[in-house]
Amino acid sequence: MAITFNTDRLQGLEGTTINGVYCRIQSVTVKKYDNDPVSWSCLYDVVLHASAVKRNADGEYPQWPNRLRSPKIDHFTCDYDPTGDNPYQQAYLDLKGKLAAGGDPIATSIADA
Repeated sequence: MAITFNTDRLQGLEGTTINGVYCRIQSVTVKKYDNDPVSWSCLYDVVLHASAVKRNADGEYPQWPNRLRSPKIDHFTCDYDPTGDNPYQQAYLDLKGKLAAGGDPIATSIADA
């Protein structure tokens, strides 16, 4: 599962719109908090590339020297429902919502890749 979107919020490139950013969730961690017996969270890290073609161009995997970085788009937390879908699917749904949220969204033209 991956997402493509347009954004102008990348570190060092603020104000410059980049179209077709390729985004995938690199890791998901599910955590149950002991102080609340029904509180589960899903913590996930996001990897960004300029496009789907560039995500593994020139043998960059696994070092990813050409990754795009943004402190607004690299790490998120959401509530996790252990009776629902798998954690990756819940994380992707949450990521789409967070990218498009609010009156000043992080991304536009969000689509599955």
